[in-house]
Amino acid sequence: MDGSSRRLFEEETRIHDNLDRMVRMAKRELVSALTALESQDTDQAEGTLDSDVDLHNLYRIIEAECLQVLALQQPVARDLREIIGGLQVAGELERIGGHAKDIAKIVLGMDPSDFSGPMDRILRMGDLVVTMLEQVGEAVLNKDDDLARTAAAEDEQVDELDQEAVADLMMQLAIAPDTHMHSTHLLWIAYHLERVGDRVRHIAERVVFMVNADQVEL
Repeated sequence: MDGSSRRLFEEETRIHDNLDRMVRMAKRELVSALTALESQDTDQAEGTLDSDVDLHNLYRIIEAECLQVLALQQPVARDLREIIGGLQVAGELERIGGHAKDIAKIVLGMDPSDFSGPMDRILRMGDLVVTMLEQVGEAVLNKDDDLARTAAAEDEQVDELDQEAVADLMMQLAIAPDTHMHSTHLLWIAYHLERVGDRVRHIAERVVFMVNADQVEL
């Protein structure tokens, strides 16, 4: 391996390691936000907001690393896909952190004594997207396009649960005033969880692209 190839390998390894860190941070934020929702723990919600700063900073580091490699190393073929795909994955992970932060903000505005509504389906959505994120994170780490496809396939169940929860909440809004905004809060939380599922699916598509150059919609 010549000096240029060695530098490229080292840069790719550093980006890869930071992506792994970012997956773990995004998962931690998402789990924290969901724990805050289930327990109505405002301290937990505040902690989620604080940790999102670290995720954003790591994204900026990865972005700078990817752009530096593109500018100085001029990678081609699979190496180029790795860098471009890694940058896209990092962007999706940052957005997942943003959805976790938004859920935490909603929890801070909720009535902690009210657990009515389709909480079971919303929490099930939460469990599913966390599992999907774990799977796609492993797929990124191991360049496993089959596991990426498995993670993406579970988004269909997330969408079904979202539709059920939204239907229940819209019915509730139609028959009674939403005095404390509880139904509205849950509608927004369901929205953010459905979007997390979409983000995971996008990451899975990037994994497939990185591994075999296929542009797919999963």
